Amino acid sequence: MKKKYKYNNILLEVNKSQIANSLITNFTELMAGFYEMQSTFLSNLYGRYESIETANIVLCFAKNTHLEIIRQREKHLNHDISFNNFWNNFNTIKKPVHKVVDIVNMTGLPKETARRKIKLLISKNYIMHDKKIKEYHWNLLEKDKKNYFLIIEQEIKMLSKFISSNANSINIDLNNEHGKSCCCSVQKEIKSQFSFYWFHFLSCQLKWLHMWQNKIKDMDLILIALQAVLRALSFAEKNENLKDIGLENLYLLIGKTNSEYRKSDAGISASSISQVTGIPRPTCIRKLNILVEFGTLVRDEKSKQYFLNQLTENRTRNILTKDNVHNTVKIFSEYLAVVLNAMIQNQNNDSKKNIA
Repeated sequence: MKKKYKYNNILLEVNKSQIANSLITNFTELMAGFYEMQSTFLSNLYGRYESIETANIVLCFAKNTHLEIIRQREKHLNHDISFNNFWNNFNTIKKPVHKVVDIVNMTGLPKETARRKIKLLISKNYIMHDKKIKEYHWNLLEKDKKNYFLIIEQEIKMLSKFISSNANSINIDLNNEHGKSCCCSVQKEIKSQFSFYWFHFLSCQLKWLHMWQNKIKDMDLILIALQAVLRALSFAEKNENLKDIGLENLYLLIGKTNSEYRKSDAGISASSISQVTGIPRPTCIRKLNILVEFGTLVRDEKSKQYFLNQLTENRTRNILTKDNVHNTVKIFSEYLAVVLNAMIQNQNNDSKKNIA
């Protein structure tokens, strides 16, 4: 039996290679949670900003706002960076500012696209503009406070579930409270050090979205493709030899369903995608047809549903490529290593306090 670690008097360190190997060997289970988390995160962004590209710009400001909050500990070591204190922090720090060129570098968006999206965000008061020096900063309105916290609460729950699953897969027990689940303990930890964890989460998301911007140019396509992947994973082949397959060939299995599935079960309609993501149905249809042209999806003419192409050569041609899957695992393995090590260190510190 593998040893399952608590942190009492033990300093453990995990590295990105451990996590990457775990994601490979437990792919069907762990990456289903990943795709679900990304679907929720991107859908929330689309719901607020009506475009993943537009939302991507806001993420740049939000990430550096959390970094500025963390830096308050340069002046006051025990400065409260918790979720409960976020609104106060946001309204008291000096807001980080960016120029258009900064946004272009962080997102990979073309300069004119970034400029146009920024103007749209200014018109809706999501971003404030200093006309003299042509710099911008993030703006959160009091009227949006309740909705903002509800959305972040939901995202913390999804993220906690993903972190907990990955921790369990490498035999790390993050549950430090008797009678509570590991996921609840992770949620509590994220909320207590919110700006630290959210800075790293947004940094990771920006890196991942930058990858797709460079490769696909239309990030709304990724949100739509995720819905088809989630459906297919329910019917994925159970392969006990994933460890032998390795990351180089893992992309070949994503979207492969078992031989018993029915199209009506594994397929998804434009209406369903619209309901889940908030993307208007006509836009969903148009982008689904692009994914069919890519070879990622196939449309069943009778049911008018879409499902992942079972011809491996076509399915892995544009989105589910080796490079894209390899880079996704790399980006999120690096993120999880930072997060898990931080949680381990905090657990160790708490244990030492209790012993003392």
